[in-house]
Amino acid sequence: MVNPGGSAQPPPVGAGSLSWKRCAGCGGKIADRFLLYAMDSYWHSRCLKCSCCQAQLGEIGTSCYTKSGMILCRNDYIRLAAFINLKVTIRTIFTCLRDVFLCL
Repeated sequence: MVNPGGSAQPPPVGAGSLSWKRCAGCGGKIADRFLLYAMDSYWHSRCLKCSCCQAQLGEIGTSCYTKSGMILCRNDYIRLAAFINLKVTIRTIFTCLRDVFLCL
């Protein structure tokens, strides 16, 4: 998984390494054949989920996104970004309206 804005490559995991990686989601040892790396942490494929829709991110693509400490799928990241932009736009409109009425 690639974490935009974060490190794209995990530290190397040696095949003969005796240390198990711990999952950032459940805290358990990762003994699976595949493990995911996102937000500078390792994850079981079943534990890395979108904070909004709970989709298992390893099953729906090769990218995940972060916003305000949440791990998001692409669709929810776009939805959240649109909502934040809408809030900023509404706040700007109300500020302008307030300034207009104060000048009357």
